[in-house]
Amino acid sequence: MGDGKLVVPVDLAIRRPDPVGAGAPCRDKLTWAQTMIDDRLAALRGRGLELPPPIITGDSWFSDSKLMTHIRQQHQGTLLVEGKVTYSFTLADGRQVKGYDLLEGEWPWRDHPWEPRVRYVRFQAKSPTYGAVTVVMVDEPGQERFYLLCLETTLSGPVLIRRWRRRNWIEFVFRVLKHLLATESCQAHSEDAYYGHLVLRLMASFVLFYTSRVICKGRLTMEEISFSLKHYWRFVDMAPLELQALS
Repeated sequence: MGDGKLVVPVDLAIRRPDPVGAGAPCRDKLTWAQTMIDDRLAALRGRGLELPPPIITGDSWFSDSKLMTHIRQQHQGTLLVEGKVTYSFTLADGRQVKGYDLLEGEWPWRDHPWEPRVRYVRFQAKSPTYGAVTVVMVDEPGQERFYLLCLETTLSGPVLIRRWRRRNWIEFVFRVLKHLLATESCQAHSEDAYYGHLVLRLMASFVLFYTSRVICKGRLTMEEISFSLKHYWRFVDMAPLELQALS
């Protein structure tokens, strides 16, 4: 939770839809992602939770025009992804550019109002694949420039950047959970099995955050907390959690 928003982390890896050899055909990634989004939002509404239009962030492979359009039309929401250097755009002044040109060019940068030394540029453009889009380029010290892409929106650049930052934070925590739970060794062969595994990981998130509060008492950043738990998990006192052991 943050700023009154509900954050639901989802991490998945799926084999090919029509595998060679043993194993039945399954949904492709984008179809499954669409189904999971629809089902989760429907489940929350069914329990009386009225949510604002969702802002969904994902890896570059999520940047499918059909999925973006579905989220906009079905949920009045926004799918925000990191753009690729190969994407093509037509700017408002008629110039034809690619993602590489955006990252290497000079632009009228604006200072981020909440993050010192971070600059951004927000503009509208046309994409041959996505249609009307909003592009936000981000420049910060010590980091490579990158740009964010979504269907045309009225959301400001700083708001979109803030939503993207949450995705990076969630992924950081997931890396710790993968290490602690050895999730790479868990192979789910059905959707029911995957959802069960997702519930396990969300429960592990709760354990992680609860334990961090007990151990660190709010004195450390989330990155420092996760680093400490990753390397010293075996020494955690499980008494407050009423668990015998956690491996």
